Amino acid sequence: MSDPVLLTAIDGSQNALLAAAVAARFSRLLGARLGLVTSLHVAKDPLGFGGGLFSRDLTDRLLAEARLEAESNLRAVAERIEEHCDIGLPEYFLLEGDPEQEIPHLVQSLPETIMVVVGQRGFGTESKPRGLPHLLGGLGAKLSLALAVPVLLVPPDTNIDQLCSAVFCSDPSQGDR
Repeated sequence: MSDPVLLTAIDGSQNALLAAAVAARFSRLLGARLGLVTSLHVAKDPLGFGGGLFSRDLTDRLLAEARLEAESNLRAVAERIEEHCDIGLPEYFLLEGDPEQEIPHLVQSLPETIMVVVGQRGFGTESKPRGLPHLLGGLGAKLSLALAVPVLLVPPDTNIDQLCSAVFCSDPSQGDR
């Protein structure tokens, strides 16, 4: 049997970076490999005007640019984790589609997955009004219903002194405290 895998969703939000710091710490404690996951979602009918608004060529170019940026972001987070968290370089997974659908497919294809860590508030919920769905986190709530592995929701006010804080700090020279 291969080593256990712990996945964390990265969407570019501050809470996702905090979730990555938590995931790095858990990965080290559990002896699991860490996987960083980003899902690119390009609407088929932008703005509800049908597929004719953007040409297929333009849509493909936008997706290619988004893919390059996402790969660069994932690589930067992975390198920061490897450097500061005393674990190996995390692998990363770049998915296409809705994360609440694609992450369960990834977990199913990686039976060694033992946990998924997500920020309680990512880009999808940072600016939405407060309420129960907001407090649970949209992606986290959906994944907790869809997955057969634990889903850990990391709130934005988690104490970073207890984590691999160099992942989250804006100043990488601070390292672990």
